[in-house]
Amino acid sequence: MEHSTKFFWVLVLCVVAMTYQATALETVETLKGESLIQKVCTLSATRNLCIEVLSSDRYKSPNANLKDLAIISLRFAATNASGILAETKILIDDDKLSPDVQQGLADCKETILDAESQLEDSIAAIMVDSKSETQLWLKAALAAIDTCDASIPGDDDILSVESVAFRKLCNISITVTKLLLHPIKL
Repeated sequence: MEHSTKFFWVLVLCVVAMTYQATALETVETLKGESLIQKVCTLSATRNLCIEVLSSDRYKSPNANLKDLAIISLRFAATNASGILAETKILIDDDKLSPDVQQGLADCKETILDAESQLEDSIAAIMVDSKSETQLWLKAALAAIDTCDASIPGDDDILSVESVAFRKLCNISITVTKLLLHPIKL
């Protein structure tokens, strides 16, 4: 009798857990567009920037689901990385900068290329429903920008504003992709 009672309670707990998970999935799946963006961005440390980023695609954002929002945020971050890369290429040739800073920028250029590639890999992972890989690629992109910052000598490097913005954009993408991995009731 005792063994069957334990089994019964385990079965009840499993049913409750599955019901909760199904409810959370239904909620995330039923929200779309602006209402989903508002809910997702309440989880972001940079709420206003999050709303701006996730609302930036005038074609997809109005009816976007969570997967669409993840792709929108990753593309936004990849575009930002491209901008940093373009600025870095210009700064490398600036004769007013010391050779150490120019070398640091050259090293940084390589790591930004890596970050940009890792964001593209994140988009590809989402498109093939390999959501856990997305988190790995995003963390690698963040590590790349840290390496970039460390390669430029001085406390206040010339790309610091851009790297802060890049981190914020990547963190928005992390927020959205975490919801893909572990949906919660929004």
